[in-house]
Amino acid sequence: MSHSKLFPDPEPIDHLLSLKGRHAVVTGGSRGLGEAIVMRLAEAGASVLLTGRDLKSVQRVETKVAEMGGTALGVQADVSRIEDSRKVIQQVLERFGHIDILVNNAAVFPGCESVDVTEELWDYTVDTDLKGAFFIAQFAARAMIAAGRGGRIINLLSIDAFRPTGALVAYDAAKAGLWAVTQSMAKELGPHRIRVNAVTPGSIPTLERLAGLSTMQIDALMRHVVQRIPLGQLGYPDDIAKAVLFLASDMANHISGARLTVDGAQLLR
Repeated sequence: MSHSKLFPDPEPIDHLLSLKGRHAVVTGGSRGLGEAIVMRLAEAGASVLLTGRDLKSVQRVETKVAEMGGTALGVQADVSRIEDSRKVIQQVLERFGHIDILVNNAAVFPGCESVDVTEELWDYTVDTDLKGAFFIAQFAARAMIAAGRGGRIINLLSIDAFRPTGALVAYDAAKAGLWAVTQSMAKELGPHRIRVNAVTPGSIPTLERLAGLSTMQIDALMRHVVQRIPLGQLGYPDDIAKAVLFLASDMANHISGARLTVDGAQLLR
């Protein structure tokens, strides 16, 4: 046998980035980063089930995907509720037959000084950002193992978990914990060809976060954020969506247990 036959031929680039025939779940997909992720995965050909707490919001994104010729199903669900997550995975299996991609994007981040954090605030944050993310990943992994097709699990973290800015202790603890979950699951699920990775956004403006601010306030906030980014430019939701698309695609076929930071080098400041 020729030594060259030991190595597979490189796939065409359009095949590598195509998600045609694949089915994805995006939690918190009704706005902000989640909506951008849904649109990119759908554009690449994936059928997407997106979750959100507000039914009208998920239906809006479902319609938006349909208008561009894609396939999406909006489901009202709260990932902090384990039974909701179980039903989400059941619904994607009933609608599409199997799951190939899970994007754990849903998160809450109530600001509070550590000396003022209550048990209720701690539980509210950790139940969504860590416990909820883990259990939906567990349910998805079980379905992926049963199908025998491999899969992708992509967890959204935050640079604040690795360099805290203050007043987000519960959020930072949950996101740091989710990084540990990412590494543990990558090691355990590797034999099943399930890649588990994380995307770590920096300061990313979204319409929701800017709502209620005046134009002057927005301009001042943007200048402040840019000053903290060595690259000297803002990142946007689509920058995160493109990173997720990369990890969801065959471009990242040999990547697992990795953390892709998308912050313009902000974490290095």
